[in-house]
Amino acid sequence: MFIWQCLTRRSIVGLSRELAEPYWASGLENLPQDGSFVLAVNHTTVRWTPRLLASIHKATLERRPELAGEWLVVVGNRELRQERLRPWARPIAVRIRQGFERVYDLWNYNCLRLPMGNERVSPKALREWRTRAKTQPSIVFPEGRGATTFKEIRPGAGRWLATFDVPTIPLAVWWDEPKNGWVFDFGPAIEWASQSSLHDVQLGLALAEALPPAEAPDWQPALSRWRKAHSEVWNVP
Repeated sequence: MFIWQCLTRRSIVGLSRELAEPYWASGLENLPQDGSFVLAVNHTTVRWTPRLLASIHKATLERRPELAGEWLVVVGNRELRQERLRPWARPIAVRIRQGFERVYDLWNYNCLRLPMGNERVSPKALREWRTRAKTQPSIVFPEGRGATTFKEIRPGAGRWLATFDVPTIPLAVWWDEPKNGWVFDFGPAIEWASQSSLHDVQLGLALAEALPPAEAPDWQPALSRWRKAHSEVWNVP
């Protein structure tokens, strides 16, 4: 299906329809009724990421069907470090990278790559994302690298999203084995604090709070402190 879409229409709608898996979604009413938005999602690797993205795309169409073909997926782009490879493997790695480059070029309307961990980082892609986000709903994994459980937010991810002119919707996702499907919890748009130094933590807590504890074990101490602070402010026992 993917190869066929690359060679023909390159329709994200058709691709999502083919790859989507069963899901149960709550909080879809938190997606704005009009205008664009950013979905910030925890990057779980328990299933193939394209299937997760397709399932999320399908779920959002229940609320915003008119945006079906407009989705923008933001992915990381790391430079190929040939010096780390054996000499015989370098030409093979270059050919593989060139193949990926051609595929990304074919899907450039629905996919945007950001430099990650590269020596020469250009702000061009970041500026392009912020511009395109005004009209295209985008989805990003603020952890950067994926893991089986929710890890730390990539430094600066929350601070960057807080500069956008569209709301950031936290989306907690996990695979439910008994149900044999995804569970999606769309949270309310993040109300960014006046202190930019808190934005990364805000984003992380918004995702961790919606996840089952087993899906975000590293965040449980921070969540406990956050809940305690809020209960003291509001005099909640």
